[in-house]
Amino acid sequence: MKSVILAGGFGTRLRPLTFTLPKPMVPVLGRPMIGHVVAAVRKAGITDCVSLLYYEPEIIRNHFGDGSGFGVSMDYVLSRADWGTAGAVKNAARQIDDTVLVISGDVLTDFDLKKAIQFHKERSAAVTIVLTRVEKPLAFGIVIIDPETGKIERFLEKPAWGQVFSDTINTGIYVIEPHVLDYIPANEDFDFSKNLFPLLMQKGEPLFGYIADGYWRDVGNLREYRRANEDALRGVIELDIPGKLKKTKNANVYIGEKVEIEKAAEFEGIVLLGDGSKIGAGARLANSVVGENCIVGPSAEIDGSVLWNNVKIGPASCIEHAVVANDVTLGEGVTIGDHAVISENCEIGDHARVSAAIKIWPRKKVPPNSSITETLVWGDRTGGELFAGSRTSGIINSEISPEFAGKLGAAFGASLKGKGTVLVSRDGDRASQITARALFCGIMSAGVNIEDLGITPIPVIRWILSKNPRVGGVHVRKSPRHLDEQDMIFFDGDGTDLTTGQTRSIERLFDREDFPRADYKSLGMLEHPTDSMADYRRAAIEKIDCEIIKKAGFKVVVDYSHGGTAEVLPEVFSDLGVEPVNINAVVDPNRITRTREQRELDHERLAIIVRSLGADAGFMIDPSGERLHIVDENGRLLDDDAELCLVTDLVIRTLSPKTIGVPISATMGVNRLTREANVGLRYTRNDHLSMMGAARSGEVDFVGGTRGGFIFPYWLFASDAMFATLKILEMTATAGVKLSELTDNIPDYVRGQREVRCSYNLMGTVMRRLIEETADRPRDIIDGVRVYFQDSWVLIIPDAEHPIFHLIAEAQNEERLDKVLDEYEELLLRWRKQA
Repeated sequence: MKSVILAGGFGTRLRPLTFTLPKPMVPVLGRPMIGHVVAAVRKAGITDCVSLLYYEPEIIRNHFGDGSGFGVSMDYVLSRADWGTAGAVKNAARQIDDTVLVISGDVLTDFDLKKAIQFHKERSAAVTIVLTRVEKPLAFGIVIIDPETGKIERFLEKPAWGQVFSDTINTGIYVIEPHVLDYIPANEDFDFSKNLFPLLMQKGEPLFGYIADGYWRDVGNLREYRRANEDALRGVIELDIPGKLKKTKNANVYIGEKVEIEKAAEFEGIVLLGDGSKIGAGARLANSVVGENCIVGPSAEIDGSVLWNNVKIGPASCIEHAVVANDVTLGEGVTIGDHAVISENCEIGDHARVSAAIKIWPRKKVPPNSSITETLVWGDRTGGELFAGSRTSGIINSEISPEFAGKLGAAFGASLKGKGTVLVSRDGDRASQITARALFCGIMSAGVNIEDLGITPIPVIRWILSKNPRVGGVHVRKSPRHLDEQDMIFFDGDGTDLTTGQTRSIERLFDREDFPRADYKSLGMLEHPTDSMADYRRAAIEKIDCEIIKKAGFKVVVDYSHGGTAEVLPEVFSDLGVEPVNINAVVDPNRITRTREQRELDHERLAIIVRSLGADAGFMIDPSGERLHIVDENGRLLDDDAELCLVTDLVIRTLSPKTIGVPISATMGVNRLTREANVGLRYTRNDHLSMMGAARSGEVDFVGGTRGGFIFPYWLFASDAMFATLKILEMTATAGVKLSELTDNIPDYVRGQREVRCSYNLMGTVMRRLIEETADRPRDIIDGVRVYFQDSWVLIIPDAEHPIFHLIAEAQNEERLDKVLDEYEELLLRWRKQA
């Protein structure tokens, strides 16, 4: 049996450590990660290895040679291009004639791989995926298996929280039969998780998952790299720590060959001293790795840090929780802050100070007495995810500063390969104007052009992109939820939200901080297109039955919420013969964000005005132009469920749809309406991206949201409250009904919500228990888990931004509603306690 080691990784998220080194050669406890992998493979009884190389292949070749010095036979296969994980293994097909163990060369694990191989053989599997359970599975591929047999039932590659149905993830370690390689095309980009495994399931090949016990860490970024070294020192993972153990009063010190330690040197915790290192008098080292041939000067302090080889630390210098690569020289009295990274061959002058989280690229010289701060190299904005969906948010001029926006713009431009044009719009807030200008600078520095639309509602920029695609788009707005926050919403070139894969690509570039800059001749240009609003208005009128609206002679009250839609809709009403009463129709940045109490007061005021003026309807459009709230002619404000039922009823009466789409959290009233009309119903995840996906699929005629968003696919694939307002008037006139007649027809159910707090570290485990416990009940697993009963349902869904489970339930009466919510709240609390 052979082992194939994937060793071609660039390690872009480990930069600047990997500029001159392939990722598998990055050291943990002074040994390259791939060295630990080879040791694990050898421990499983496999001594015949093939390393698949791509980036800096000679470094790995020179390290292992024929493998004899490491107790294995090592062959090499060099890829001519990046063909993905499965494609790389296909490239080595000639050397694979028996069952093979595939493992990444940059993973740290102490799994008993013998047991995985035995499991594979006992089940006569075509592929066995080695699985493990993790606290936060978002960044990995989730695998759902039959708990009794281990047979794989479902894959989810890098899910959102609402799709985290388990804490069991794919570790990237596989046991594979040779015939499986026949399914992999040669010389093509082909991935195990995205391409091969779904294909094998489709073909009926037996795929199994083996849940391994032990330590596993994907060393995917600098934070994970530091943790890996800490875990190895503390014995969390069973790795061989080189050197002889010497125990002192306060420390366990592993000492290599020819190490010199002068008197009064102090050690705390666990310390590794590589061969040939020298520790000066009075130096203090705690919980650190010191590589080979390092010199630590007198009175220097090193705490929680990793030093590679040939590092020279001057007297009285201080390094805290940092990484210092090969051949770095630090002068006297240098201070290196928490989580800083100093790359190879750098020189830091006497008494220089490197601030926390700073990264210094290879071969840089820092002058004496200088201070390297965020003005030179930016650090992380926060410790969490940069994006929530396609949006990044933060405190105005603090978390979302001009510097941050410029850097994010450069990362976005780099993700677009420095080509094409990005469309940018904003609301009327002055902070949005500042942020948009900073974004311009970053995007154009990457060689991407900008078309600035100025103050423009979100549906308009989406519509423009849908009709005349660019390479991307951005909308900047003051947060509608928090007074001191701001949002940047990123679009793909056709106006859709960015996918999770796209936002993670931007985030990787943002974290790397080495995105390419365009040369002078290739810098982006700034343009200001005109007539965008007029084009939108003309196109909307063409999609509406103008004559039937004119004959109806509607009188409507419209609250524009001080947003940019006030610049669009009144002129359309005029062309359609609608008599509008416009309120809050002046763009006012100070009144864009409203509290819940303010919104409720505005709703009540709108209802009073509609009733007082005898208007046919009232509409409130949110400042971004996406969400709509409806008041009937009697002044009844519809809640989200009633509004969805009303618009769905109109669509069924007038548009003869075959299928409509709604989010998984939609009311049972929609089920009843569609069932009675023999109209198909398709559920989506409870987010705008999934609603847009359904609209673009060609399989639905209308998509109704649960938060006031409505999509008419023949007009636009996204929520557009302006067009929805016009369409509701048209459908009402066509059906010959008043809105109150429709509201009286809305099915009467009761709905309730609760929240259960749960740390992110436990969410995956709790979701796995939920999946297991509801396996024999009618349910949908689309976004969270929706469980059906005869007269009710309950949806359990993790929050995308907060450590909370949302419980949403609906029933025919309050007693049944409380019973369902009580049952599942108690279950979540019990599973959380047991996790």
